[in-house]
Amino acid sequence: MTEFVLFCAPTLIYVVVQSRRSDRSAGAAMRLAGVSRGSLAAYGWALVLFVPLLAAGWLSLALVPAEVLEQPGVSVAAMSSVGVAAAVVLRAVGEEVFFRGLLGGVFIRRLGFGWGNLLQSVVFLVPHLALLAVDVRLWPLIPVQFAAGWLLGWLRHSSGTLVPGAAVHALANLAAGVVAAGLLPV
Repeated sequence: MTEFVLFCAPTLIYVVVQSRRSDRSAGAAMRLAGVSRGSLAAYGWALVLFVPLLAAGWLSLALVPAEVLEQPGVSVAAMSSVGVAAAVVLRAVGEEVFFRGLLGGVFIRRLGFGWGNLLQSVVFLVPHLALLAVDVRLWPLIPVQFAAGWLLGWLRHSSGTLVPGAAVHALANLAAGVVAAGLLPV
């Protein structure tokens, strides 16, 4: 829950500041931050992206030695807990609000899609590098994090909203957690 609040706070501040401009409504400020329902097509693309995200997550977990996944701080054996599942969903939504909604939106508007999306993907990767401090053998997760950041940035840019990306990000994280917990075979 704390991570969700920390990820969402900068975007909330951005929306408040933008909506106080005389030429911008609160709705327009929310849309700048990627907060809108989005079209049915955007959710269709999110479902399409779910397949490669899930496959890449599964493959990266298959490359990590089993004893690494069982270490304290890495183990997700409690994935069957509703509290853990809720935390996984809230973190994914918070990451989408901050990285794709706020940073992706600002970077892409200022730098164009190519450089803006690349930059938000790299920034998204930075906190995930902490996995290497836990155990360097978690390295297969790093390229997947970068690719997921780029694909979700593309979805945010093409749809104008972060909501479908947040949904697919949460589902992919839940599925990866279920696989890592051994509830589904790798």
